[in-house]
Amino acid sequence: MTEVFLAVDAGNTKTWAGLTTADGELVGLVRGGIGDIYAPAGPEAAKAVVLGLVGELLDGAGLRPGDVRHSAFRLAGVDWPEDAQFWTAALRELFDVGSFSVKNDGFALIRSGRLDGQGISVVLGTGAALAGRGPAKEWALSWWLQHPLGGQGLVSEALRAVYLSQLGLAQPTKLSAVLPSVFGASTPEEMLEATTHRGNPSTFATLAAHAPAVLALIDEDPVVAGLVDTQADRIADYCLSLIAACGLADDATVVVGGGLVREPGAPLYEALRRTCERRGLSLDVRHTQDPALVGALLDAIAEGGATPTEAARRRLSAATW
Repeated sequence: MTEVFLAVDAGNTKTWAGLTTADGELVGLVRGGIGDIYAPAGPEAAKAVVLGLVGELLDGAGLRPGDVRHSAFRLAGVDWPEDAQFWTAALRELFDVGSFSVKNDGFALIRSGRLDGQGISVVLGTGAALAGRGPAKEWALSWWLQHPLGGQGLVSEALRAVYLSQLGLAQPTKLSAVLPSVFGASTPEEMLEATTHRGNPSTFATLAAHAPAVLALIDEDPVVAGLVDTQADRIADYCLSLIAACGLADDATVVVGGGLVREPGAPLYEALRRTCERRGLSLDVRHTQDPALVGALLDAIAEGGATPTEAARRRLSAATW
C-alpha cells in the first residue's frame, strides 16, 4: 500500500484537510468551517469541524487513521501550551495509533518558501499568522501580541480612520463615503452602531470580508495607502524579531501568502517589498499562491520521514483547490 500523509489547515474562515503521497499526489481533499478554538463558537465546535473533516477525508479514501504515515495539524488558535494539549487530547481519540504534530497555522507556509522548513512564513488572510523556524528554535508569533493585521486588521483600522476623521482628529478619507454602504448603513454613525451594538454580527471573518472594498481605494486615497504601508512596516518588524529569536540569517527567506495577498501584485505584498527596500533589509521575500494546506502537507511528508521535493510541491500546488 502506498504511504499517505495527512494535513489540516484550520482558520477563522474555513478549514481544509488533505491527503497526499510522498510524491505530491493529492489523494483526497475536503473543506469545512471554522477550526479555531478561540472563535465565538468555542473549542468544542472547532474540534467537531476538524475531527469531522478528518473522518470524512479518510472515509472518502477508504482509509483508517492507522493507515496514515503521519499527520500535520496547523491550526489557528494554537497559541499556548494548553491549546496544543487540548488538540493533542482530541486527536488522540482518533489517532490512537500513528504519529501527528500540532502547531500554530503560522507554520503552514514555511515549506512553500524553502523545502527544508527553515525561514519565516507570513500568512495574511482573515488575520495574520507569522512563524519562524531556524537553528535556534521555532516560534509562532502569538495572535495576542500582534497589531491588528490581515484582512480583519485592515478593515478595523479603516473603520477607525473613518471615525477619527468624523471627529476632526484625522484627515478626510474616501472610506467615509464607501464603507457605510458596505456595512448596510447610510452614515458613519449608523455604521458604528451596526458594528458595535449588543448582539451585532461582526466577527473577524465578517470584517475581513470587506478588505477588498478598502484596498480598492489604495491608488486614490492616501489614508488607505498609509494603512497598507503601516501594516507592511509592522510585518517587517515582526519578521526581524522572528529572525533574531530563531537564529536565522539576515537574508532569511520570508514566504508570504494567504487570501489577502493571493495575487503576486497584491497591494500588501508589494508594500512589504517596498518597505524592505526602503529600510535596507536583505530579507529574501517570496510570494506564493500555494494554499497554506500545501505547506502543511509538505510538513507531514517531512515529519513522516520522507523527503519533500520541489516536484511534489508543484504537483500539490497545481491541484484543484
